[in-house]
Amino acid sequence: MTPRTSADILKELVGFASVSANSNLDIIAYIEARLAPLGIASRRIPDKTGQKASLLATIGPADRPGVVLSAHTDVVPATEPNWSSPPFTASLRDGRLYGRGACDMKGFIAAILAQLPTLRESATETPVHLAFSYDEEVGCRGAPDLVAEVAGLKVKPALCIVGEPTSLTVATAHKGKVAYRITVTGRTGHSALPHRAANAVLAGARVATLLGDLAAETARSAKRNDAFDPPYTTIHVGSLHGGSALNLVPDRAVLEYEIRNIPDNNIPALLKHIEAGIAAERETLRRSAPEADILVEEIAAYPQLATPARHPAIAAVAALAHTDAKPRTVSFGTEAGLYAEAGIPTVICGPGDMTRAHKADEWIGLDELTATDRMLERLAAKLSQPAATWIMT
Repeated sequence: MTPRTSADILKELVGFASVSANSNLDIIAYIEARLAPLGIASRRIPDKTGQKASLLATIGPADRPGVVLSAHTDVVPATEPNWSSPPFTASLRDGRLYGRGACDMKGFIAAILAQLPTLRESATETPVHLAFSYDEEVGCRGAPDLVAEVAGLKVKPALCIVGEPTSLTVATAHKGKVAYRITVTGRTGHSALPHRAANAVLAGARVATLLGDLAAETARSAKRNDAFDPPYTTIHVGSLHGGSALNLVPDRAVLEYEIRNIPDNNIPALLKHIEAGIAAERETLRRSAPEADILVEEIAAYPQLATPARHPAIAAVAALAHTDAKPRTVSFGTEAGLYAEAGIPTVICGPGDMTRAHKADEWIGLDELTATDRMLERLAAKLSQPAATWIMT
């Protein structure tokens, strides 16, 4: 295979419009095509539709503790009107590579693929597991099956590096998240006769008010952790839709909300409080219309990350990244909490800065890609040693 730089590969990866709403099988096939000529076996973990898949590959001996390099293949939509170049055509300007996903997080994937020959040659004692997921941007939906496969390998990995953008500093903690869709069904009728109907929008608004009041109370009095911004668990109502005409009582409303919790926060207690409020509102609706209902659907969930401050994995990854910056928290969520929950020591460390992502003219610096190449080369230099000699001590 002709050697390719991480920048060359990233240009090709950006060309895949792997928005979460789309199939990601084309980008998975591209990665497979990079692995196969090097004799690196991989396998897909498909979703129920067969239109999406995660990919898991192992480089080196599978019977020893190894290192997981984790990334997601999906990106957020590129609907912003102010892109200065087509978002799914990579553009190189002034040492920056622009395109949707360049920073979050195809740059990390590109660096891994560029280093495949070196990793394959070097992994004689410590294996490297490549774990590429789908649908991370819409609630880490593709990760659970993939993480289960990783945790079920012949030997559980000693370390997982999730390459989300941290400017190659080590992040050890982030909040967890749960998100729900609440669908209210009432009874329609003419607005001149509201007593014969059941107004779903009003019921939805009362639930939204309940959530807002609970959010304010949590911010005032709940447990705090100053490592996070904000330093408390947040409850956020993101949308409330309902109604079609002013002179009709709306019989349907849909509300979506999320909770982002600091580590060790009592999420079950919050959810119990919310469930009680929804139950009370359901009974109020049914006094006007027995057929009325309020249904709650989970749409996203992932656990917090809280890697212990003195865990040896932190120092090991900091050495690979050549950083002496203090380990930090990140405000965004990742798949890292799922790996940690599966018993795999996990940190976040990748190129780029999340403040550039999810907006027009997303970019990553060529110097950041080069620094990631060097990080992976330092990782390769460790793979001829057992993991216990450089990760677990």
